[in-house]
Amino acid sequence: MKTRILLALSALVYCHVLAAAPVDVVPAESVGMSSERLGVLKDRLQQVIDDKQTGGIQVLVARKGKVVMYEKLGYANVEDELPVTDETLFRIYSMTKPVVGAAMLMLYEEGYYSLSDPIAKYIPEFADLKVYAGTDEDGEMILEDPVRPPTIQDLMQHTAGFTYGIFSDTPVDRLYRLNGLPPYDDTLQEIIDKLATIPLLFQPGERFEYSMAVDIQGYLIEKWTGQELGAYLKEHLFEPLGMDQTMPWAAGDNAKLLANVYSHDESGHLVKNETSMATNHFHAPGSFSGGGQLISTADDYWRFAQMLLNGGQFGGVRYLAPNTVRMMALTRLKDLDGFLYPGAGFGLNVATYPHAETVPYPVSEGEYFWAGIATTLFWIDPQEQLVVVMMTQYLPFAEPPYRDLMHRLVHAAIID
Repeated sequence: MKTRILLALSALVYCHVLAAAPVDVVPAESVGMSSERLGVLKDRLQQVIDDKQTGGIQVLVARKGKVVMYEKLGYANVEDELPVTDETLFRIYSMTKPVVGAAMLMLYEEGYYSLSDPIAKYIPEFADLKVYAGTDEDGEMILEDPVRPPTIQDLMQHTAGFTYGIFSDTPVDRLYRLNGLPPYDDTLQEIIDKLATIPLLFQPGERFEYSMAVDIQGYLIEKWTGQELGAYLKEHLFEPLGMDQTMPWAAGDNAKLLANVYSHDESGHLVKNETSMATNHFHAPGSFSGGGQLISTADDYWRFAQMLLNGGQFGGVRYLAPNTVRMMALTRLKDLDGFLYPGAGFGLNVATYPHAETVPYPVSEGEYFWAGIATTLFWIDPQEQLVVVMMTQYLPFAEPPYRDLMHRLVHAAIID
C-alpha cells in the first residue's frame, strides 16, 4: 500500500512535461563527421517508415559531447497523422536497466554494499533459496542447496539464478507465470515475497540468464535509501541531468505525447498494438519496475548516456567516478551470442562488445549498449567518443536490424 501511495503522489510530479532545453545540433564536420553521410542514415530510416515497418522514429547521434544529428521522422500516431516531434514520448522498457545500474553504482560509491555481498544480507527473504536441479520420474522438481549464495554482482550481471518467466518454458519459468511475475501489479515487497518461494533456475554464477534481477535492484535501492525508486531516480539523476521528459508513466497531458506502439497483422499491415503491454504506461503500476518502467525521449536519454561517456559527469555535475563507470562497462561475461548479439558480452546492467572482429558490423572494442523490447536502442562508444540513441515503438522486438543499419551508417559518417 505504501508503494502505491508513493506512486500515486509521483504521478502529480509527472503530470506535465516541462519545456525541455533545446538540443543544440552542431555541424557534423566540427567533430570529424560528415553531415552528407549522416543524411544517408536519415534517408534509410525514412525509407523504413515509408515501407510501413514502424510508425515514427527519433534518432540522435553525438560525438565528442556534441549532438550532430537529431531527427524526428514519421508519425507518433499514424491514424491521426500526428508527427514525431522532440516532445514525443517513447516507452523504453529495458533501457531502464542501465539507469538503475547507474543508481546502484552511485550507492556503491556511498558505501551501501560490496559487489561480493550476498543478496540475502539485505533481503533476508532470500536466505533459504533453493536451486532447481531437474525433475524426477513423477515430474516433480528436484531441489538442491546453492553451492554459494547469489551476490550483488550476480544480480547486476544476470548470473544469480533468477529468470523472467516469459522467455523460456522451464518448470521455474512456469512458476513465475503462475505467480503473476511479471507484470507488476504487485508491490515490490510482494514481488520479493513471491520470488522467495521459487527456486533459482541454476546455481549462482553458473551462467547468464536475462531476468528480473534489476527489479530486485530497484527493491534494494528503495530499502537502502527509504525512497520510492522513481523518486530516487528523479532526484538524483533526472532533475540534475535535465531529463525533464523522462517519467514512469504518461499521466495527464503526457498521455497525448506518448507514441503509439505498432505491429504487423496477419496480412502484413502496420496496425496499432492494443495489447496490455502497449497500453500499460497510461497508469501507475503496483510498483516501479527497475527492469522496464521508464518513458523517455532520445535527447533525454542522450544526457544520461553522455554522462557515462564523460566518465560520470555532465554539465559540471559529477554523478559517478570514472573508475566506477569503467567498472560498469567492463566485460565480465563473454560469448553470449545465444541470447544477445554476435560478439556480445556483459558488464554491470549493460551489454558490451569485447571482440570487435566477431561482430558483423563496425563496432569498437569497449562499446557498451542495451535496448528496449518495443524496439528502442542506444550505445556508447568510448573509443570513437560516440553516443547514439534511437527510439521507435514496435512489437515484437525488432531492434537488431536497426542496430546493424545504424552502426554501418554512423561509422561510415566518421571521417576524422
